[in-house]
Amino acid sequence: MKAALVIIILGSWGLQLIFPWWSGIIPCLIAGMLGPDRAWKAFVAGLIGLGGLWLVMALSLDFQNEGMLVAKVSDLMSMQTWMIYTITTLIGGITGAMSCMTGYLIAAK
Repeated sequence: MKAALVIIILGSWGLQLIFPWWSGIIPCLIAGMLGPDRAWKAFVAGLIGLGGLWLVMALSLDFQNEGMLVAKVSDLMSMQTWMIYTITTLIGGITGAMSCMTGYLIAAK
């Protein structure tokens, strides 16, 4: 599972610097095919790997612009800022979890 996390985090980070947000599923698919020995481990690896990466990337971008963007988005959507981070993390985590488990199931056949 550690190898899958490394593949997911480094691969997704590198691809998402150049390509759109959904390009992070490609390393998750590869990690699911190579890494975990159980489907639930693949799911957890994708959830933690891509969800955590998205949280770290969102926090670093927020730190760089001194919280201006997340404050404006939270005002626009009538939410608190922590809810924006939670939704961002969940979207990334569920996307990563499903794609990593899909990679595991493809390799298991």
